[in-house]
Amino acid sequence: MNIAIEGEGRRERKKRETRERILRTARSLFTRQGYDAVTVEALADAADISKPTLFNYFPSKMAILQALVPGVDDRFSAAIERFRTEGGTCCEQLARFFAYSADMTRKTPTLTRALLILALRAYEDPVYSVDQHRWPLLHSSFCSLLSDGVARGEVRTDISVERITHYITGIYVYGLLSWLSDPKYSVDAELAVAAAFLGGGFSVKAEGAMA
Repeated sequence: MNIAIEGEGRRERKKRETRERILRTARSLFTRQGYDAVTVEALADAADISKPTLFNYFPSKMAILQALVPGVDDRFSAAIERFRTEGGTCCEQLARFFAYSADMTRKTPTLTRALLILALRAYEDPVYSVDQHRWPLLHSSFCSLLSDGVARGEVRTDISVERITHYITGIYVYGLLSWLSDPKYSVDAELAVAAAFLGGGFSVKAEGAMA
């Protein structure tokens, strides 16, 4: 859906709409066919533009994939915020998010695979900017979820929210990377177990047990 931007001229609007169409088309093709299988020619044709026009907006197919990252991460962060709003304990909210992530992985496996590989490259290749470091983008939402739990007296306070967030992110990412390396890996079952394990680990009961 194209939304008018106040003060935007006709030329700027057409450029924005073309860019958005390219990204919508790329997301659809990458999801259905896989990143590697989609050619630049096919992408340009599906977006109803010429190949030179596509390169006016994005210098490469990889650049298009990079441009999809913020939108994907916004959706995942929004999911965490939605689960916070719906209520329940921190453990229940985390379990719902892990289930959501597993469901999205199953629904869009080819796109998820490409984005995970891109995220790994971003950490080792100076060509990629910090904007492509995907996992830290979830950090703020996880911290907010845990801070709510601290305020409700659910989450232990002997370990900082920041550190617990690192633990959650590490286990979450490991689950996704395990799925990436092994097609038979049950991301649904493993992330469900991980959420339960983490919930027990950051609860106030765990704090008391270690005292």
